[in-house]
Amino acid sequence: MDKKDELYYDAMDFISMGENNKAIDLLQEALIMDKDYVQTYVGLVAAYDNAGDDKKRIKATEIGFEKTKKKFTKWPKEMHWGNMDNRAYLRAIQYMGELYWDSGNLEGAIEIFRLLLKLNPGDNQGIRYEIVALYAGLSGEDVDKMFEDGNKTQNWDELEILVETQNKKHNFRVEYDF
Repeated sequence: MDKKDELYYDAMDFISMGENNKAIDLLQEALIMDKDYVQTYVGLVAAYDNAGDDKKRIKATEIGFEKTKKKFTKWPKEMHWGNMDNRAYLRAIQYMGELYWDSGNLEGAIEIFRLLLKLNPGDNQGIRYEIVALYAGLSGEDVDKMFEDGNKTQNWDELEILVETQNKKHNFRVEYDF
């Protein structure tokens, strides 16, 4: 494993323990090695979010997205989550969509979420839940609560019905057989 990957994964461990400053230090060290490594910005988004530093989280989100667009001057036809090299880019794109959503740029968020559903048609990220919440006038917190309730009862029908209903109205997702 590459040293900057080790730093990223160690930082994620520190974030899970609530030690955000240690995580940020490791990620800053990784940036010194490679300022264009998108996964480092993805880690910084998580660390700053966990630390409650919205200004730095937003900046890391914007930089990660810009570096992703620089890497892909034209979006590929597909970018599957199963390829580990794609995950940081898919997350950076998702975080930008969420930033648009949070700031009230709903059209920008929808465009990003639709792009992600096209790039990663298996939707391992759960973007369908974010786009349905947006279309239904719900928040990300509303979707999180629906997931928590589903996890408690092992029944996610409420979410799946929401996906089905909103997809019929807005046609954002092609049905896949898994």
